[in-house]
Amino acid sequence: MSFAQGNRGLTLGLATVIGGLTLLAPTLASAATTPNTDSQSSSQASTPTEVTTRTATVSMPATAYYGTKGETYVLSGSNDQVKMRSNHNLKNYTKTTWTATAQTDITTPDGQTARYLYVKNAKNGANGWVLQSSLKAGRNYQVTATKKIKAKNYIKAKQFKKAKAPTQKIYQLSGKKSAMTWTKGKSLSKTKTYKATKKRMYYQKGKAYSYYYVTSGKTKGWVWHKDLKKGTYYDVAKHRTALKKKIKKYLTSVTKDKTAEVAYYNLTPVKGSKAAKAKHASLYKSGKLAVNSRGNHVTTSASTYKLYIAAYLMNLKKQHQFSWTKANRAGMTRMIVDSANDYPVSILNKYGRTNVNRWLASQGYYGTPFSSNRNTVTTANSLVKVLKDLQYGKKAFTNKKDRAFILSLMKRQVYRRGIPTGVTRANKGTVVRDKVGFLDDNNGDAGIVTMPNGQRYILVVLTWGHGQHGFTGFPRIANIAEHVQKIAY
Repeated sequence: MSFAQGNRGLTLGLATVIGGLTLLAPTLASAATTPNTDSQSSSQASTPTEVTTRTATVSMPATAYYGTKGETYVLSGSNDQVKMRSNHNLKNYTKTTWTATAQTDITTPDGQTARYLYVKNAKNGANGWVLQSSLKAGRNYQVTATKKIKAKNYIKAKQFKKAKAPTQKIYQLSGKKSAMTWTKGKSLSKTKTYKATKKRMYYQKGKAYSYYYVTSGKTKGWVWHKDLKKGTYYDVAKHRTALKKKIKKYLTSVTKDKTAEVAYYNLTPVKGSKAAKAKHASLYKSGKLAVNSRGNHVTTSASTYKLYIAAYLMNLKKQHQFSWTKANRAGMTRMIVDSANDYPVSILNKYGRTNVNRWLASQGYYGTPFSSNRNTVTTANSLVKVLKDLQYGKKAFTNKKDRAFILSLMKRQVYRRGIPTGVTRANKGTVVRDKVGFLDDNNGDAGIVTMPNGQRYILVVLTWGHGQHGFTGFPRIANIAEHVQKIAY
């Protein structure tokens, strides 16, 4: 082989090698850009999924829920690739109930799994899937069927208890039982009686509240049962007016022939007594039932005037012009218990009738009872004023011991055929502290009466005419006292 031939052979050989290299390059490039199937499968298994998936739908017992935050969704696509679209916001359904009937577990691309419930709204039928943690179990703004109950009377409770449900008013209901709303709330009145005839349960945020259907005149509606208290409203003013009218009517009937005058004044019941604790004790608030018939008629006082003498002496004692000497104590006792005249006459002679009259007038009592040329006179209303001051410790009677002494004497006075006899017939055990008077045809009795239950009142009955003499008028007084107590109490 020649050199040229050898060189050509070498050249061809190099060309062949170079050509071979040139032919290999495309083959390597193709291998780098073509994915390796096994390598790709390994890479996808370790990377989080980019789709939302869910489990199969599972039915569940219908369950009530309510919620205020979150949304409901429409789910579409397959379970392996779920699409979620919001369709309702729970904030727009705060006063309603959602009923769940199915459930599913949804896994999001970040690997988090949560339970969703399929719910339907009781108010307008809105539905969708909602995150279970956005809901709370329980009915909301729903009621049970109405149930009739035995009719009972109620009044407004003195104090309202706190509750998240509609309270303190009478409400109307609108809508259906599964989606009810309250309307037209009207405040309860403390001066009305409400008759309950129906009952139903109301649910709000899972809690049950009992409501009564009540009526009162034209007012009717639903009230939370704890806003009511069993009872019938007692119109004190109305009953007081009616009772006062009855007493007045009776007093008018026994004085219509103008041979008597009667004055009645109710006192506050004894503190802590049954009467003071009575349900409607305020009916007998001091003086609220006070009535009289011909109470300002001036007539012979007989010995009832001795109440004026006692008052005058207690005034002198306050001025340090009188003291309880043995003689004064004995004189007061005779004057009240036995109705003796020697002691009061001595007082009038000592201090003067004019001075005593002037003082009596200054106290608001009848101002001219005493005179040297006629019988002593008074009015029933004036004697009531004296007895009221004695009972309450007013004006001349501020000293407790003095008051107690005088009242004890009045309780012991011996002439008891008038007021004491009558009120005892009305209520056995009634106590009377009184002062009587009898002169010619004039019989009178003025006393403070205390009943066994603690009720107290003042009664003054002055009578004349009818051929009375001595003590013959006292049965008449007893009869009047008996009827007054029966009517008033």
